[in-house]
Amino acid sequence: MANPGIFRNVNILQELNASMGTEIVELYQPGYLNSLDVVSNAKYSGFITSLRLTIDITSIDELEVVENDTLADDATIAENAKTTFNNNAKKCLSFFLKTSATPLIKVADIYLFNQRPFYYLNLLPYFTSANTFDIAPDAIIAAQMKEVGYGLLSNDDRILILGTVIEESPIYDQSVLTVE
Repeated sequence: MANPGIFRNVNILQELNASMGTEIVELYQPGYLNSLDVVSNAKYSGFITSLRLTIDITSIDELEVVENDTLADDATIAENAKTTFNNNAKKCLSFFLKTSATPLIKVADIYLFNQRPFYYLNLLPYFTSANTFDIAPDAIIAAQMKEVGYGLLSNDDRILILGTVIEESPIYDQSVLTVE
């Protein structure tokens, strides 16, 4: 029979605003079991089950979408999407991943627009094609605003990063269980 693991739920919750500039912000790193847990000095692995942005940017002009005709072909739809992207002011939020063996490596640039009153963006597809994004015990997810010609976050701009993580720490040998 396999030994059970120790589980806990944690949240990723970070607000980004004008005060952060281009500072790299660590969003998530799996935690350690604490002295009240069954095993001390063990580290969790994380399984991110949800991760999204709530974007409320007002410091740039509101997004103007090039509309598609209902009978438009794929090439026209793609061209209209490209025109919408290129002709609108935007901000950029970069996401990074690092481990104990690697420096920060960029995973994705997310371009953010002014859409009233605000909007949501699911981030999991930028990290994985699976239902969860698995994080090793030594991994860190970080984010940083990047200047792309329209300034950084300013005034009342606000981006909320919200996620849910199930963390697990396996117990390999039942004989080493100690309570501190």
